[in-house]
Amino acid sequence: MIFNFDIEIPTEEMDYFLDNVNYERLKKGEYFHSAEKVCKKIGFVKSGLFKSYVIDDKANEKIIEFYPENSFVSAFTSFITKAKTDWNIQSIEDSEILTISYDFLEHLYKRHNCWTILGLKIFEMQTLKKCSREKSLLVNNATERYLLFRRQYESIESRLTLNQIALYLGIQPESLSRIRKDLKA
Repeated sequence: MIFNFDIEIPTEEMDYFLDNVNYERLKKGEYFHSAEKVCKKIGFVKSGLFKSYVIDDKANEKIIEFYPENSFVSAFTSFITKAKTDWNIQSIEDSEILTISYDFLEHLYKRHNCWTILGLKIFEMQTLKKCSREKSLLVNNATERYLLFRRQYESIESRLTLNQIALYLGIQPESLSRIRKDLKA
């Protein structure tokens, strides 16, 4: 099973999926999706690491999310609504990803119920991540946000720069260094 959900996908369905899915290799720094476009695909990260981010009105990068191995990546709102988005999704490392288009996902939904269940699980997971992130930004201080980040992204923290983590937390790198030092004490 390549997906991290407890869903029964018949062998013939998984074979069909793997025979028809697109495989992409992206070098570090390449874009899975660029801002001001409609996001027309969902990716499943086989290897590597991605970040999604926006640029604010002062030209500052704000990291929204990280997508390590075995996670789904997309500008999901754009994918669903077919509207342009200001999100960028960029590889942080050389990466390999499986991608499916909106039309192929719709085809899968009609083909077998297991795909509808998978789609539901993907969008449930994204909704929960989004709600958790919003709440954290609204009610947690910087130290609490960092501790939540470490729990959620423990497996990738060492693969990120101090600046990337700080941009995700919405703090300056110097503040993150202080937080790390205080937590070690």
